[in-house]
Amino acid sequence: MNKAIFDEVAVLWAEHLGAPWPDDLYWADDRDGDVAEIDGAMAGCVSDYVKSRGAVDEERCSLLQECARDLRRMLPRLRGEAAMYVRRLIRMAELIDHDGRSASQV
Repeated sequence: MNKAIFDEVAVLWAEHLGAPWPDDLYWADDRDGDVAEIDGAMAGCVSDYVKSRGAVDEERCSLLQECARDLRRMLPRLRGEAAMYVRRLIRMAELIDHDGRSASQV
């Protein structure tokens, strides 16, 4: 576990937990997925990462990357709070993926 990465994820996660669900996301669902389902799946993975102090298994890391890929496809259609909400999810997935890959190379 990289402490700097973990700390950034922990801060982003705290922000995310305090953020209201953006109204615009109610209408963002399309062929790229259901945003509420993606958010829920990612929340479980990020929560586990934070609770375990930076431990992440390959399955959760893979799920995070799949979800982030779907959100990246939606992102160009989002504005304001919805875009910020989704960017934060994507950033956490990127950080956890980087941390997981770094740990597996040790």
